[in-house]
Amino acid sequence: MRKVFFDTNVVLDLLIGRYEWSRPASDVFDLAVDEKIVLYCSTLTLATASYYLEREHLTRDEIFSKLTCFIEYCLLTNVDITVAKSALNSSFKDFEDAMQYYSALAEGCDVIITRNKKDFSEAQIDVMDPQEFLDKFYGEN
Repeated sequence: MRKVFFDTNVVLDLLIGRYEWSRPASDVFDLAVDEKIVLYCSTLTLATASYYLEREHLTRDEIFSKLTCFIEYCLLTNVDITVAKSALNSSFKDFEDAMQYYSALAEGCDVIITRNKKDFSEAQIDVMDPQEFLDKFYGEN
């Protein structure tokens, strides 16, 4: 089963319901709900998502409810000292993206789903946007 890592922007698309991007993100998430893929995101993403959901004027209870529902179907990867050191020693231009990448890599993820593919040009695993992943997934199955 494919191990799929959601970058923060895709998690935000899903949780906030960013109109033009939420449908493909939701469709990939549904694959995890249906146990056709194993979905991952980093613990760092949850903290960032909480911040952005608060900016959307959600209450603490609403935010925690959304995050709780989300992690029912999404396993969390660690952002630890090893990940941080790898990110600091990498050639990634964006430190947060490097942290996401090395977190996904440490968990053995097969693909990173993001809307900012260019930020992962150094990646040694597949990087796709949600629609590309869906097209490939359904093309293979």
